[in-house]
Amino acid sequence: MVKQSLMKNPHKVLPQLMAAVVGSWGYFCMGTSRGWGSPGLPSLNRTLDFEMDADDFKWISAVPMCGSFFGALVVSIPMQYFGRKKALVGHYLLYIFGFLTVGLTSFGKHKAMLYVGRILQGLAVGCTTPACQIYVSECSSPNIRGRLGSITASSLALGIWVAYIIGAFVEWDTLSFIFSALPVVFLLLTCFMPETPIWLLTHGMEDEGRQALQQLRGKNTNVDAEMRRMKEHHEKTDSGKGSVRFADLMTAPVLKPFGISLGIMFFQQATGINAMVFYTVSIFQSAGSSIESRYATIIVGGVQLVFTIASGFLVDRYGRRILLLNSAAVTSISLTSMGTFFYFQRIWGEATATELLGWVPLVSLIVFFVAYSGGMSNVPLIIMGEMFPSQYRTMLGTLSSSFNLFVTLAIVRFFPDMLIQLGNDVTFFIFAGCTVTSIAFVYFLLPETKGKTLEEIEEIFSNVKKNDKKAEVEQAAPATVSTQFTNIFGNQCGLVCHTMLPPVGEKDVERGITF
Repeated sequence: MVKQSLMKNPHKVLPQLMAAVVGSWGYFCMGTSRGWGSPGLPSLNRTLDFEMDADDFKWISAVPMCGSFFGALVVSIPMQYFGRKKALVGHYLLYIFGFLTVGLTSFGKHKAMLYVGRILQGLAVGCTTPACQIYVSECSSPNIRGRLGSITASSLALGIWVAYIIGAFVEWDTLSFIFSALPVVFLLLTCFMPETPIWLLTHGMEDEGRQALQQLRGKNTNVDAEMRRMKEHHEKTDSGKGSVRFADLMTAPVLKPFGISLGIMFFQQATGINAMVFYTVSIFQSAGSSIESRYATIIVGGVQLVFTIASGFLVDRYGRRILLLNSAAVTSISLTSMGTFFYFQRIWGEATATELLGWVPLVSLIVFFVAYSGGMSNVPLIIMGEMFPSQYRTMLGTLSSSFNLFVTLAIVRFFPDMLIQLGNDVTFFIFAGCTVTSIAFVYFLLPETKGKTLEEIEEIFSNVKKNDKKAEVEQAAPATVSTQFTNIFGNQCGLVCHTMLPPVGEKDVERGITF
């Protein structure tokens, strides 16, 4: 297999790299939306000059998750009928008006404006995951799709870090105005990028699709073979579509991977990751850390960014199970240490605990983000795409993603209540207990999928013997056509699939090329 380096054939790679960078900026905006709450809410509370109560602060932090749930469900319509590029442009408008509305609350002085602005941000966040990931994947060559696809996760971490940095020096409304201006730049640059060749081809615009593919692969690259494969296998995939019956969804080959995916999604959020992101400043303030909270959050955000970038190179090298197990183990240790600090703070008093253990909160959160970024951040989404049978992958992927957002909403919304009702120490011990439980879940229930084709993964859950499977291959042409569905989206779910097989006799390339 040829591994195309980002430094080889720059005339072919740079256009795709540019498309990946521009297409990933939606994740940067998602990061700024998530990261806004950490410096923004304490700043809002400090300068508040209109009516808000404690519950309002909790919902202002959590309400974007409500919007994101619906955004993830409805974005498929503009993506399918208007194109990936236009969906990107539209979702930037949601970010612009969302942040602008939040900032203007300082003039309108009514909490309803905050709710409206955060809901708009949430809708944009829900649109970001499929719209950006699919655009990047459909614009990238198979050889470098994994690396280019990892730019999205890095952009998310960068957005959170930028929110921490800027939020440390400006008030909440100024921070909102700044983040309403950045999507304008991203929107304008997106307008100059091509539509994905696959979308153009599947909507009968073959000439436009060829032009877009030529632009992405370089003007001196011969795209005839790639275009021919795309066209042939689109026709096969289109002709193989069939209806989905409810009875088929109730079978073991569907329910087993779906249940495992839901479990992994639950444990991913049960680490408290989004509570940490939304309330980083508040956590340090509660801990009475010896390091000023705004600088501590900048350090934590920088660590998260570095290790999120590094995690993109680990999944295919070490496997899914080993990364999840190690990530969960170290994450649980860091959560336990944080809970232990708060326990001693309650027993000894804040002053004594801070004097003796004031360094623990910062170290624990750094270790937490390092460990989480090394496996639990992206592997659950990769697994979600790999395990589902090809015929039901879109439906189950959407349900699994929606469940993930629902759990996120619940944890972010009730995290402050847990701190009040249970105490800081018990809250972190609960997160640690859930993370330890995930180790047993992964060890006993999750099969290793590294290096396996999607047909082989389906065999694991269907218990079909290889000899029987071989006899069914020719009768299962539609499933074979869509076997490389997950490679389209990297670690996200999506709505369409186009798998391209290499021409006979072609050597030193992947045996299945997915666009």
